[in-house]
Amino acid sequence: MKFRRLIPVIASSLLMAIALNAYAQNAGDPVRDVQDLVGARGRDGEAELEQRGYEYRWAEQSGDAVYSYWTQSGSGQCIIVRTDNGRYASLVYAGGTTDCNRGDSTSTQSSAPPALQDMVGARAGQAEGEVQRRGYTYRRNERISNTAVASFWIEGNSGQCVEIVTSDGRFQDIFYVDWYHCVD
Repeated sequence: MKFRRLIPVIASSLLMAIALNAYAQNAGDPVRDVQDLVGARGRDGEAELEQRGYEYRWAEQSGDAVYSYWTQSGSGQCIIVRTDNGRYASLVYAGGTTDCNRGDSTSTQSSAPPALQDMVGARAGQAEGEVQRRGYTYRRNERISNTAVASFWIEGNSGQCVEIVTSDGRFQDIFYVDWYHCVD
């Protein structure tokens, strides 16, 4: 008699386990709903991911690639976007939320990185060496006006992108920017 009462419980448990397993994603599995973004330019892909309900968390550089971490708003799952040569190369599941929670979620322009706050006003030629000594890696320059140049650096301990605006030979402003600015 007790066995007959257990059959529905066991059957429903098995069905639930099968259903949940069908939606589970393993680390490295392609994220099906965004595979059309492979080949997209970094900044275009970021805008599209946001439109599709993904939240940028943080990024890091490894060799020539930049890995950015995003959270799906509906499921909370973490995905990793690998960018090579300024274009999305792959979008895969991280296999958990730990990777997305590891980085600092500061993304859009904000205050100066703590390690560089004292560098505003420094002579650019001499200060660039000091920026490198403090753990930053140079990525690229971009002219933003007739008298100003923005240089982009990756912060070594967080992987975040930092913009340094130079004008009249001195650092005028230093702040965090979105990761794609540090992609060539």
